[in-house]
Amino acid sequence: MKDLVIGIDVGGTKIKVVLLRQNKVLAEDLYLVKNFKTHREFLATLIAHIELLLKPYDRQRFVGIGIGLPGILDRQRQSLLLPPNLSVIKKINFIKELKGHFNLPVRMENDTKAMALAEMLFGSGRGKKSIFVLSLGTGVGGAYAWREENKICLLTGHQGTALEIGHTIININGVEGSPKTRGEVEQYLSSKFFSRRSNQHPAIIQEAAEKGKKSAQKIYQEFGYYLGFVLLNIIYNYDPEIIVLSGGLSRAEKLFIRPALQVVKENILSPLIKIPIITATKLKDQTGAIGAAALWYQ
Repeated sequence: MKDLVIGIDVGGTKIKVVLLRQNKVLAEDLYLVKNFKTHREFLATLIAHIELLLKPYDRQRFVGIGIGLPGILDRQRQSLLLPPNLSVIKKINFIKELKGHFNLPVRMENDTKAMALAEMLFGSGRGKKSIFVLSLGTGVGGAYAWREENKICLLTGHQGTALEIGHTIININGVEGSPKTRGEVEQYLSSKFFSRRSNQHPAIIQEAAEKGKKSAQKIYQEFGYYLGFVLLNIIYNYDPEIIVLSGGLSRAEKLFIRPALQVVKENILSPLIKIPIITATKLKDQTGAIGAAALWYQ
């Protein structure tokens, strides 16, 4: 009986692999992205980690492999056109390489769109008609999904490049202190923002803020301020029933959600416009990998 699926989430700083049966994660593996010298080295490491999860099981039980990749995919979801924060993967034909090695079919999707699928099936989007996932991490990703009868639909656009929300321009004058750097959402809602505000890693700033350090809390309040305006744009453009915040930075939700919601409430065009549910993912760091595996449930 074919009942097992491998899901892979390729992030800018770490890679998560899960073994999924229906809605249950049977095994998982997480490793950090190293300074890989070649794409072959990257691929060999990925294959070795997948093998660890496959080994205890009969290969005949596997339906296939799903992989979520950062960046822009083509319309047919067959190739990666632009990996914004992980250039080493640009030369890898994941479908050909993984199918050839494991003798299993492979499906591919943008990582944040895979997260939206996971949320609709197993997370905060269960029972909801529409969802917007905003992924906050090394970069910023967006995904919109909705239900049509018994099918979950993902907005991909005419060329497959829809919802690269991190590259939306919100400051036409460029980033403060660096006017030649485009004022994209990614500069204000990703790890790039924390790099400009402090020389420390976001996790260290988060820890300091949680312990009450005022300067660290101020950074998160500013982060929440910018997030609020992005949430407003999402509400105006997509009108989702729920907005789910995902990615590594969403784990600090308690530090920035209040100023973000304040911006939304103070600037919404009309009190007649209902503000959707806004929450951090409950699937934690498994969201992308579960969504990649769930490509086989569509």
